Amino acid sequence: MIEVKNLRVAFPDKAGKPEQAVKGISFTIGDGEILGIVGESGSGKTQTALALAGLSPRKASVEGEILLDGRDLMPLSREEIRNVQGKDIAMVFQEPMTSLDPTMRVGRQVEEVLEIHTKLDKNARQELALQALRDVELRDVETVYRKYPHELSGGQRQRAMIAGAIIGGPKLLIADEPTTALDVTIQAEILYLLGKLNREKGMSILFISHDLRVIRRLCHRTLVMHGGHIVEQGDVGQVFQDPQDDYTKTLIASIPTRRY
Repeated sequence: MIEVKNLRVAFPDKAGKPEQAVKGISFTIGDGEILGIVGESGSGKTQTALALAGLSPRKASVEGEILLDGRDLMPLSREEIRNVQGKDIAMVFQEPMTSLDPTMRVGRQVEEVLEIHTKLDKNARQELALQALRDVELRDVETVYRKYPHELSGGQRQRAMIAGAIIGGPKLLIADEPTTALDVTIQAEILYLLGKLNREKGMSILFISHDLRVIRRLCHRTLVMHGGHIVEQGDVGQVFQDPQDDYTKTLIASIPTRRY
Protein backbone atom coordinates (compact mmCIF):
# COMPACT_ATOMS: atom_id res chain seq x y z
CA MET A 1 0.00 0.00 0.00
CA ILE A 2 2.90 2.32 0.83
CA GLU A 3 6.27 1.94 -0.85
CA VAL A 4 9.12 4.25 0.11
CA LYS A 5 12.16 4.30 -2.16
CA ASN A 6 15.49 5.95 -1.37
CA LEU A 7 13.94 8.58 0.91
CA ARG A 8 16.33 11.38 1.85
CA VAL A 9 15.56 14.31 4.16
CA ALA A 10 18.12 17.08 4.68
CA PHE A 11 18.29 20.38 6.53
CA PRO A 12 20.70 23.26 5.96
CA ASP A 13 23.46 23.52 8.56
CA LYS A 14 24.83 26.83 9.88
CA ALA A 15 26.86 27.27 6.71
CA GLY A 16 23.80 26.58 4.53
CA LYS A 17 25.03 23.17 3.38
CA PRO A 18 22.54 20.26 3.43
CA GLU A 19 22.91 17.90 6.37
CA GLN A 20 21.04 14.63 5.94
CA ALA A 21 18.69 13.47 8.69
CA VAL A 22 17.33 10.54 6.64
CA LYS A 23 19.87 8.90 4.35
CA GLY A 24 18.27 7.02 1.49
CA ILE A 25 15.96 4.54 3.20
CA SER A 26 13.50 2.16 1.53
CA PHE A 27 10.63 0.14 3.02
CA THR A 28 7.01 -0.89 2.50
CA ILE A 29 3.82 -0.90 4.56
CA GLY A 30 1.22 -3.47 3.60
CA ASP A 31 -2.57 -3.23 3.75
CA GLY A 32 -3.70 -3.73 7.33
CA GLU A 33 -0.14 -3.93 8.66
CA ILE A 34 1.30 -2.26 11.74
CA LEU A 35 4.90 -1.28 11.03
CA GLY A 36 7.03 0.04 13.85
CA ILE A 37 10.03 2.32 13.48
CA VAL A 38 12.29 2.29 16.51
CA GLY A 39 15.44 4.26 17.24
CA GLU A 40 16.95 6.77 19.62
CA SER A 41 16.42 10.53 19.37
CA GLY A 42 18.00 11.89 16.18
CA SER A 43 17.84 8.57 14.34
CA GLY A 44 15.54 10.02 11.65
CA LYS A 45 12.34 8.23 12.54
CA THR A 46 10.18 11.33 13.07
CA GLN A 47 11.50 13.02 9.92
CA THR A 48 10.58 9.85 8.02
CA ALA A 49 7.04 10.02 9.41
CA LEU A 50 6.66 13.72 8.60
CA ALA A 51 7.85 13.13 5.04
CA LEU A 52 5.22 10.40 4.55
CA ALA A 53 2.51 12.70 5.91
CA GLY A 54 3.60 15.62 3.72
CA LEU A 55 4.39 17.65 6.84
CA SER A 56 8.13 18.17 6.51
CA PRO A 57 9.25 21.70 7.48
CA ARG A 58 9.58 24.12 4.58
CA LYS A 59 13.35 24.34 5.10
CA ALA A 60 13.69 20.58 4.66
CA SER A 61 14.83 19.08 1.38
CA VAL A 62 12.93 15.83 0.72
CA GLU A 63 13.88 13.51 -2.13
CA GLY A 64 13.05 9.98 -3.24
CA GLU A 65 9.72 8.29 -3.91
CA ILE A 66 6.70 7.81 -1.65
CA LEU A 67 4.15 5.66 -3.46
CA LEU A 68 0.58 5.38 -2.15
CA ASP A 69 -1.19 2.60 -4.06
CA GLY A 70 1.34 3.17 -6.85
CA ARG A 71 0.92 6.95 -6.99
CA ASP A 72 4.06 8.95 -6.23
CA LEU A 73 3.24 11.68 -3.71
CA MET A 74 6.57 13.48 -4.01
CA PRO A 75 5.82 15.58 -7.13
CA LEU A 76 2.48 16.81 -5.73
CA SER A 77 1.99 20.47 -4.88
CA ARG A 78 1.11 21.51 -1.32
CA GLU A 79 -2.52 21.94 -2.39
CA GLU A 80 -2.57 18.43 -3.88
CA ILE A 81 -0.97 17.02 -0.74
CA ARG A 82 -3.77 18.62 1.32
CA ASN A 83 -6.20 16.40 -0.57
CA VAL A 84 -4.27 13.37 0.70
CA GLN A 85 -3.81 14.53 4.30
CA GLY A 86 -6.57 13.33 6.57
CA LYS A 87 -8.35 11.45 3.80
CA ASP A 88 -5.65 8.92 2.85
CA ILE A 89 -2.89 9.54 5.40
CA ALA A 90 -3.48 10.90 8.91
CA MET A 91 -1.08 11.55 11.76
CA VAL A 92 -1.26 11.52 15.55
CA PHE A 93 1.45 13.38 17.44
CA GLN A 94 3.19 12.80 20.75
CA GLU A 95 1.72 15.66 22.78
CA PRO A 96 -1.97 16.40 22.11
CA MET A 97 -2.00 19.56 24.23
CA THR A 98 0.37 21.26 21.78
CA SER A 99 -1.33 19.76 18.71
CA LEU A 100 -4.93 20.63 19.57
CA ASP A 101 -6.14 24.21 19.23
CA PRO A 102 -6.85 25.43 22.81
CA THR A 103 -9.41 27.97 21.56
CA MET A 104 -11.55 25.47 19.64
CA ARG A 105 -13.97 22.93 21.08
CA VAL A 106 -12.92 19.29 20.75
CA GLY A 107 -15.83 18.26 18.54
CA ARG A 108 -15.08 20.95 15.97
CA GLN A 109 -11.46 19.77 15.77
CA VAL A 110 -12.45 16.12 15.40
CA GLU A 111 -14.73 16.89 12.45
CA GLU A 112 -12.30 19.31 10.77
CA VAL A 113 -11.23 16.68 8.22
CA LEU A 114 -14.85 16.32 7.13
CA GLU A 115 -15.13 20.07 6.56
CA ILE A 116 -12.10 19.93 4.27
CA HIS A 117 -12.78 16.74 2.35
CA THR A 118 -16.58 16.35 2.25
CA LYS A 119 -19.72 18.36 1.56
CA LEU A 120 -21.59 17.03 4.58
CA ASP A 121 -23.76 19.44 6.49
CA LYS A 122 -23.13 20.40 10.11
CA ASN A 123 -25.49 17.81 11.59
CA ALA A 124 -24.01 14.97 9.56
CA ARG A 125 -20.47 15.99 10.52
CA GLN A 126 -21.46 16.12 14.18
CA GLU A 127 -22.96 12.62 14.08
CA LEU A 128 -19.79 11.22 12.51
CA ALA A 129 -17.64 13.07 15.06
CA LEU A 130 -19.66 11.62 17.94
CA GLN A 131 -19.27 8.14 16.43
CA ALA A 132 -15.52 8.65 16.04
CA LEU A 133 -15.32 9.63 19.72
CA ARG A 134 -17.19 6.42 20.56
CA ASP A 135 -14.83 4.42 18.33
CA VAL A 136 -11.89 5.56 20.46
CA GLU A 137 -13.81 4.45 23.57
CA LEU A 138 -14.46 7.85 25.13
CA ARG A 139 -17.39 8.06 27.53
CA ASP A 140 -20.15 10.68 27.49
CA VAL A 141 -19.14 11.74 23.98
CA GLU A 142 -21.72 14.54 23.78
CA THR A 143 -20.02 16.26 26.72
CA VAL A 144 -16.52 15.64 25.33
CA TYR A 145 -17.65 17.06 22.00
CA ARG A 146 -18.49 20.41 23.64
CA LYS A 147 -15.37 20.69 25.83
CA TYR A 148 -12.11 22.50 25.19
CA PRO A 149 -8.83 20.51 25.20
CA HIS A 150 -7.72 21.82 28.61
CA GLU A 151 -10.88 20.38 30.15
CA LEU A 152 -9.85 16.83 29.22
CA SER A 153 -7.26 14.53 30.77
CA GLY A 154 -4.11 13.59 28.83
CA GLY A 155 -5.54 10.22 27.86
CA GLN A 156 -8.83 11.79 26.74
CA ARG A 157 -6.99 14.34 24.61
CA GLN A 158 -4.95 11.63 22.92
CA ARG A 159 -8.12 9.65 22.19
CA ALA A 160 -9.74 12.78 20.76
CA MET A 161 -6.71 13.28 18.50
CA ILE A 162 -7.00 9.70 17.29
CA ALA A 163 -10.72 10.25 16.66
CA GLY A 164 -9.89 13.26 14.49
CA ALA A 165 -7.31 11.20 12.62
CA ILE A 166 -9.56 8.22 11.86
CA ILE A 167 -12.79 10.09 11.07
CA GLY A 168 -11.87 10.45 7.40
CA GLY A 169 -11.19 6.73 7.04
CA PRO A 170 -7.49 7.02 6.11
CA LYS A 171 -5.60 4.12 4.60
CA LEU A 172 -2.59 4.88 6.79
CA LEU A 173 -2.47 6.22 10.34
CA ILE A 174 0.94 7.53 11.42
CA ALA A 175 1.40 7.58 15.20
CA ASP A 176 4.53 9.43 16.34
CA GLU A 177 5.26 8.31 19.91
CA PRO A 178 1.60 8.82 20.90
CA THR A 179 2.00 7.21 24.34
CA THR A 180 5.24 8.84 25.54
CA ALA A 181 3.55 11.63 27.53
CA LEU A 182 1.05 9.27 29.20
CA ASP A 183 1.31 7.19 32.36
CA VAL A 184 1.74 3.43 32.07
CA THR A 185 -1.93 2.53 32.52
CA ILE A 186 -3.19 5.02 29.92
CA GLN A 187 -0.34 4.03 27.61
CA ALA A 188 -1.55 0.43 27.66
CA GLU A 189 -5.12 1.56 26.89
CA ILE A 190 -3.96 3.61 23.87
CA LEU A 191 -1.91 0.70 22.53
CA TYR A 192 -4.91 -1.59 22.91
CA LEU A 193 -7.06 0.98 21.10
CA LEU A 194 -4.63 1.24 18.16
CA GLY A 195 -4.54 -2.53 17.84
CA LYS A 196 -8.34 -2.66 17.91
CA LEU A 197 -8.66 0.01 15.20
CA ASN A 198 -6.20 -1.94 13.07
CA ARG A 199 -8.16 -5.17 13.45
CA GLU A 200 -11.66 -3.75 13.08
CA LYS A 201 -11.07 -1.13 10.39
CA GLY A 202 -8.19 -2.79 8.53
CA MET A 203 -6.25 0.46 8.87
CA SER A 204 -2.49 0.32 8.28
CA ILE A 205 -0.46 1.96 11.04
CA LEU A 206 3.07 3.35 11.06
CA PHE A 207 4.04 3.48 14.74
CA ILE A 208 7.08 5.49 15.81
CA SER A 209 8.72 4.79 19.16
CA HIS A 210 12.02 4.71 21.04
CA ASP A 211 10.64 1.90 23.22
CA LEU A 212 11.23 -1.61 21.91
CA ARG A 213 8.77 -3.07 24.43
CA VAL A 214 5.95 -1.04 22.89
CA ILE A 215 7.00 -2.03 19.36
CA ARG A 216 7.04 -5.70 20.36
CA ARG A 217 3.59 -5.49 21.88
CA LEU A 218 1.82 -3.70 19.01
CA CYS A 219 3.60 -4.15 15.68
CA HIS A 220 3.78 -6.87 13.05
CA ARG A 221 7.10 -5.74 11.54
CA THR A 222 9.74 -3.28 12.64
CA LEU A 223 12.48 -1.09 11.20
CA VAL A 224 15.43 -0.17 13.39
CA MET A 225 16.89 3.25 12.53
CA HIS A 226 20.25 4.65 13.55
CA GLY A 227 21.97 7.76 12.22
CA GLY A 228 19.43 8.22 9.42
CA HIS A 229 19.81 4.66 8.12
CA ILE A 230 17.71 1.52 8.48
CA VAL A 231 20.12 -0.90 10.11
CA GLU A 232 17.67 -3.79 10.45
CA GLN A 233 14.12 -4.71 9.48
CA GLY A 234 11.91 -7.76 9.70
CA ASP A 235 9.09 -9.45 11.59
CA VAL A 236 8.99 -8.31 15.21
CA GLY A 237 9.55 -11.82 16.55
CA GLN A 238 12.47 -12.39 14.21
CA VAL A 239 14.19 -9.11 15.09
CA PHE A 240 13.80 -9.68 18.83
CA GLN A 241 14.82 -13.33 18.83
CA ASP A 242 17.66 -13.17 16.33
CA PRO A 243 18.90 -9.58 15.81
CA GLN A 244 21.59 -9.26 13.17
CA ASP A 245 22.90 -5.73 13.65
CA ASP A 246 25.07 -4.77 16.62
CA TYR A 247 23.01 -1.64 17.26
CA THR A 248 19.80 -3.70 17.43
CA LYS A 249 21.48 -6.11 19.84
CA THR A 250 22.45 -3.16 22.04
CA LEU A 251 18.88 -1.81 22.04
CA ILE A 252 17.42 -5.19 22.97
CA ALA A 253 20.03 -5.71 25.68
CA SER A 254 19.07 -2.36 27.21
CA ILE A 255 15.42 -3.34 27.77
CA PRO A 256 14.80 -3.39 31.54
CA THR A 257 13.82 -6.77 32.96
CA ARG A 258 12.09 -7.53 36.22
CA ARG A 259 14.19 -9.14 38.89
CA TYR A 260 12.80 -10.64 42.03
